[in-house]
Amino acid sequence: GTVVALLNDRNQFIKERVYDVFQSLSRSHKTNKAFGFSTRMITTGVCEPSKYPWQKLRVDFKESGISPLSELRVICAFFRGEQVKAIHNTKSLVEALVEHEGFRKWICIDGNSIRFRVYKNGSMHIDVHPDIAERLNNILSAIVPLALPADRMAHSKKSLEAFPVLKQCIDFDTRMQLSELMFKNDGDNKWSCWTSLGSLAERKSSSVAADTLRFLGATVTKYDVTFSYDPCEVIRYIGQIGEMPDIVSHQFYPSSCRISEYVSSLLGAGEGDTLLEPNIGHADLLKSFPAGVIVTGIELDTLNCLISRAKGYDTTEADFLTWSKSNQQKKFDYVVMNPPFADNRARLHLQAAASHLAAGGSLAAVLPLSLQGLDNLLGEEFRTEWMDVFENEFENTTVSVRILYAERIQQEEVL
Repeated sequence: GTVVALLNDRNQFIKERVYDVFQSLSRSHKTNKAFGFSTRMITTGVCEPSKYPWQKLRVDFKESGISPLSELRVICAFFRGEQVKAIHNTKSLVEALVEHEGFRKWICIDGNSIRFRVYKNGSMHIDVHPDIAERLNNILSAIVPLALPADRMAHSKKSLEAFPVLKQCIDFDTRMQLSELMFKNDGDNKWSCWTSLGSLAERKSSSVAADTLRFLGATVTKYDVTFSYDPCEVIRYIGQIGEMPDIVSHQFYPSSCRISEYVSSLLGAGEGDTLLEPNIGHADLLKSFPAGVIVTGIELDTLNCLISRAKGYDTTEADFLTWSKSNQQKKFDYVVMNPPFADNRARLHLQAAASHLAAGGSLAAVLPLSLQGLDNLLGEEFRTEWMDVFENEFENTTVSVRILYAERIQQEEVL
């Protein structure tokens, strides 16, 4: 039933593309199976030595050699539930990524559906996520029933674990639009780019692009886009992976200017003080803090890491609770945080963050009202006080929060 559904009339052309990709694989490489798709595939003719020795990579990429990868991108988009259409930027994407990462390096694209590496001899190794390789084989077996063995095995747990987690992507049109934006530094921490995104709002992809840019912190007008940080690495990543943070699972709700100003005045951190932000996100909670504060940020999402780093913060990509267990010796003068609220994570993150506070240090946490009735949240080593309540401070949610202020008592005070 699943295979029949995949091969319905509306998406009939997918099976032809799957078969064409299979036929395009190099038969001179034993990694390519004669009876179906494995997670590893090899194609040739991707590049050849350049006639122009001054070129940085000293190779010319060939559209014909890259076409199997381009076709795979279309097929993977189909499996991700996206609108299926031709992709025209694969050659330029491969060129840019190989220039950025280098030859013989694995490069993930399209929500981790595919990763590839290019060799100077013109061959390209392509890994398809095991889940998608299995679907490709389901289609191939329906087209050519005898092409695959009846007892083919499912992909091993090891091959699944070795591959990055599949992620949902924004559509190719939007990603191509964003990748084409060229930002220039106007001074005064402003990077701008002329665009017609605003005047083309009737096109769905333009609207998605504008919304994406606003999510990244840009001001989007009818004819230009302006950032307060250099967005080039962030835009490059979106063009490559296509992923936007999963707001629900990561509980990502940026803090308002009002909350940032409040916690900054509450803590009074200054030049040379050390500060931990366990869930730094886009660093919105830090925007009112003095530039001289030495910030250590922790962030689970790759895109958010890139944004906070672009704003000048030292951010480590990690799950904070895991990082905390491995770095108990690290202490800070201040902790400021807006933790995830769901599944008791706010309390767990608060307690872990407080353990990194130096004696005499202070903490300000943006917390759900459900925690304000709990006694002894942090234990006897801390002096705590509930401060102001803030209502409707987060976009797309009506949640109310309250600020918890805490100080770690000096050892002599405990005695």
